[in-house]
Amino acid sequence: MEEAVIQTHGITKMYKRFAAVSDLSIQVNRGDIYALVGQNGAGKTTLLKMVCGLTPPTSGKLALLGKTAAGDLNRARHHMGTMIETPGFYPYLSARANLEYYRIQRGSKDEQAVTQALQFVGLADTGNKKFRSFSLGMKQRLGLALAVMEHPDILVLDEPINGLDPMGIKEFREIILKLNQEQQTTILISSHILGELSQIATTYGFISKGKLVEHISAKALKEKCRNYLLMEVDDAATAAQILQEQCGLTQIETADQHTLHISERMDESKQFVKSLVENNVMVSQVYRSGINLEDYFVSLIGGNENA
Repeated sequence: MEEAVIQTHGITKMYKRFAAVSDLSIQVNRGDIYALVGQNGAGKTTLLKMVCGLTPPTSGKLALLGKTAAGDLNRARHHMGTMIETPGFYPYLSARANLEYYRIQRGSKDEQAVTQALQFVGLADTGNKKFRSFSLGMKQRLGLALAVMEHPDILVLDEPINGLDPMGIKEFREIILKLNQEQQTTILISSHILGELSQIATTYGFISKGKLVEHISAKALKEKCRNYLLMEVDDAATAAQILQEQCGLTQIETADQHTLHISERMDESKQFVKSLVENNVMVSQVYRSGINLEDYFVSLIGGNENA
């Protein structure tokens, strides 16, 4: 049975008359990489701040590790690492010195924690290089090192790949996957970069104007967004049988009496048509179809703004 580690029930955050988050309910299960997806200003950061205790909800309920009482929520947050905004690192200190400062401030007695965190994010060899000299990618990785230094069960990341170059994004993605797969860290991550999230997410929550518009598993979303070869014929059932027997197709779906969806070997469409015509099946149209992740999100929110 799946264990919920983060749950919100009708959570709302009002700023005077403006609802930054409105009646929003999500559930993040242990082991998830839960991607919170939305445009800038959709309410992602506000929701994450409420989860992390940085701002109180106006109404609704929050549960962390099954606990809802204020004291229990605070204790549960000791098992949580966060990277909501750029951490306040000292520009004249090295990566190690900055982390040592936070380790001592937090009362941690684990003297190996800093070394392990730096090694994990690939900053062990920065030496005495000052934070002010770091690239954006290095700064983001140091922020992640701080978030994971105490081996949290839950990691909350707000737009962690914003502004990174392709190599920086790839490195960050690999670290996140390693945390999830090797340390079983549950991750709640927000972003508007859908293509990147699609490479790591196990579950999605699509949010627009402070409201959750859809909660869906990565598997179900992949099925909805898959590309396929659409083939219109005079007899779909007969055509499917011929393509299975003569072309060895297995990923073929009969959408209706005259339409086939083929999800494999799409570059071999000419051979498929040839086999059908030779067996007296009339083919009227063949083309690639489907929807990408960005288009799917735009269709959800009912607009054409960039996701």
